[in-house]
Amino acid sequence: MRRAISSPLLCLPLLRSIATNGRITNEDRRWWLIHLECAPDITPGTFVSWLDCCGTHTTKKLIERNIWTIEQVAELDSDRVDELKYKEGCLKMDIVWEHARTIITPLKQREVSGGVESELQSRILELRKKRELERKRAEIISERSVVNEKREETLKKLRESIAAKKAALRAKKEKESEAAAELPDGTPETDDSVGSVMDRVASESKKDKDQ
Repeated sequence: MRRAISSPLLCLPLLRSIATNGRITNEDRRWWLIHLECAPDITPGTFVSWLDCCGTHTTKKLIERNIWTIEQVAELDSDRVDELKYKEGCLKMDIVWEHARTIITPLKQREVSGGVESELQSRILELRKKRELERKRAEIISERSVVNEKREETLKKLRESIAAKKAALRAKKEKESEAAAELPDGTPETDDSVGSVMDRVASESKKDKDQ
């Protein structure tokens, strides 16, 4: 932990590590790229003052050399950067230069993919697709719920119908059993067979002929 310092200048909140020690780290480069993602309107032709640590003095010295854009800063060589830093007093020119060099590649990729407008349109389309998928998912869930409810209702009716048929069949069997139990002993449960009737008819016909 750092010891608290009473100086009002040093008590200010430190937003960037490069503002305190002057060294550019991978964390700084990652921050620059994240910041760029949040600024879809930035292009290689954006004015130099958008770059990190590019104050009024540095901006003025760049304009004097006809350097106006991020792309132009990224194209500087180390000798010109050292000249601006040590001879012209642009003390953070190396940070400005590194920022431009870090973001120039993704900026050019934006142009290749159709520019800022195309990127914004792509994001809008992605959001629309996402919302459409969510809507479709909700519709499918609702349809499945309705189908399940109808299926349960159909199964319920089928169970009730089967139960009613079983009850009717059981009642019929019980009625037949009761009717059979009420018949007296030795009483035939069925009428004479066809053969018995024919034999009786033949016997009666023979008796008539003998008479």
